[in-house]
Amino acid sequence: MKLTITILLLACVLVLPGCDNFDNLNSDPARSGETQPEFLMANAQKRASDLLYDTYFNGRVGMQLSQYWTGTDKTGETRFLFTNDGLWNGMYAGPLMDLQEIENYYKRHPQESSEHMLAATAIMKAWLFHILTDVYVDIPYSQALKGDEIVQPVYDKGKDVYAALLTSLKAQIDILAGPTSGAIRGDVIAGGNAAQWIRIGNALRMRIAMRMADAQPAEAKAIIEDAVKNTLTSTSQDAFFPYNTAAATNRFPYNDVDRPLVEFAVTSTLVDYLQEVSDPRLPVYARPDETNGKYVGKPYGVEANTPTMIGLSKPGVLAYSGSARGNIITYAEVAFIKAEAAARGMNVGTATAADLYKEAVTASMTQWGITDAKAIEAYLIRVPYKAANWKNVIGTQKWLALYMQGIQGWMERLRLDIKKPDGDTLFIAPVSGSLDQEVKDGIVKRLKYPSASRASNAANSEQAAKSIGGDSQATKNWWDIY
Repeated sequence: MKLTITILLLACVLVLPGCDNFDNLNSDPARSGETQPEFLMANAQKRASDLLYDTYFNGRVGMQLSQYWTGTDKTGETRFLFTNDGLWNGMYAGPLMDLQEIENYYKRHPQESSEHMLAATAIMKAWLFHILTDVYVDIPYSQALKGDEIVQPVYDKGKDVYAALLTSLKAQIDILAGPTSGAIRGDVIAGGNAAQWIRIGNALRMRIAMRMADAQPAEAKAIIEDAVKNTLTSTSQDAFFPYNTAAATNRFPYNDVDRPLVEFAVTSTLVDYLQEVSDPRLPVYARPDETNGKYVGKPYGVEANTPTMIGLSKPGVLAYSGSARGNIITYAEVAFIKAEAAARGMNVGTATAADLYKEAVTASMTQWGITDAKAIEAYLIRVPYKAANWKNVIGTQKWLALYMQGIQGWMERLRLDIKKPDGDTLFIAPVSGSLDQEVKDGIVKRLKYPSASRASNAANSEQAAKSIGGDSQATKNWWDIY
């Protein structure tokens, strides 16, 4: 027994010194123990697009609040009862954290740092933070993504987030246009092209600035007039995540490649207006009912379920394609911003608001595969630009152009309070009434802070709720002044 114990003790003496090198002995010296920035970049881009085009967050939130779609299998969301509040957590813990890890990696390895990679990373963060502040108003920004350093970040005011995002975007554009360099690795969206990231960054500046144009007109004017000088100029420069039907893991998040989809119908709001103006995009945005060959939209917010889709139009074939695009921002949107800017008296070039409006409508048609010049020309005669009514004329067409970008369509609906060009009502309140008693005017203004945030960051969440006027779906964003 004593001999056995002695042998064991001797073995321990010999082995224990090696315990300090245990990790090294079990690591492959030829491989990095950290996730490389290029993999974080590609992952962030896909996770962001997957989240924004998710069945729930796009299909049941964005597409329904923008009144493009309505539910068939369940209808609570069209009546403002949302059962999944994971957009916030998905964004912070998903793509935003991936992007933050790129910055953290270069802080640990400054000798590998790429200024262009960091600039593209910051532009993507600005894109995502802008969506978060539009959806929730006050959000963690300045103290966000700090990990164990700050586990309960303060909520920055939405107005301050806007200012910070615009400052950041301008700084990144200056870096990309300056003497610095460095590869933008893992970039699926722009293929590592610094010039394209400049165009995207300026397009996002224009989106953000126009969103606040009524609340801060002078600031919006200065930003748009600067950004328009170098931004997207054709549909070939559209910024999007490219999905692929061939690869099951890389298909558009909600697609009918392997099975028919019956959860959503196109709204009568959309179908009826497209029919009213004989819009060439109708057969692209919707498909005729299979039983009668007619385009039939479902009234928004009707309580009755119709899961079989009999007598109703489903979203179009392209909308459900496994290769549908995960749009970030398109030339059509930029062109509509330019048209509105010109209508507001901003200097965006020599073209008139009327010409820019035609250019924007044509870009939307091109984006959706409508290339018949005569058909587009005839359509523009049916929906002419009218300077005295620019808000409804441009607003209606921009809403149509943003189809499938549910959150952006919702935000434009809020910002412009869009009506038909003739002044008639375009959007309707839920036919069966709101399930949120605080929302009395037929449109949700924001989403409530998620339950997880209210529990884990209670004090800051409560302060934010007071700051914005209440954690209610009826609380307006700071820029929504009408």
